Amino acid sequence: MYYSLTIALLQARETAMGYFRPILNRHNLTEQQWRIIRILAEHRSLDFHALAQEACILRPSLTGILTRLERDGLVFRLKPLNDQRKLFASLTPQGVALYQKACDEIEAGYRQIEQQFGQQKMDQLKTLLEEFNTLQAGEAPVEDVRDLTG
Repeated sequence: MYYSLTIALLQARETAMGYFRPILNRHNLTEQQWRIIRILAEHRSLDFHALAQEACILRPSLTGILTRLERDGLVFRLKPLNDQRKLFASLTPQGVALYQKACDEIEAGYRQIEQQFGQQKMDQLKTLLEEFNTLQAGEAPVEDVRDLTG
């Protein structure tokens, strides 16, 4: 039997979400809605394509999620007058208030994880994941390329 990286990452995601899912449920939010709210809180306003990429949500799915968030008064969408092809999303004051309210609980979840897993391991995990996320499938690392050429 071999180690499956993708399964291990999915299991780790489920473990992490176990700390946050009850919080999101209390605020009547899905995981995808929270990702969008969190990202928009950090950016104030974001282009539809950049939001989809940063939230790891396919654009067709993002359309439906934004429609529901807009219906609930948490997000508004706007098209710039100079480029009607672009679409931006921003939080409403109600969306900002919900974000701020949920953040305290989310932070408590992170503190609980750090308490159980350890600050040093959390820092190490974050560093490793950031490094891993820079990999490009099918491309050899730079040092390997040099070894092959010379």
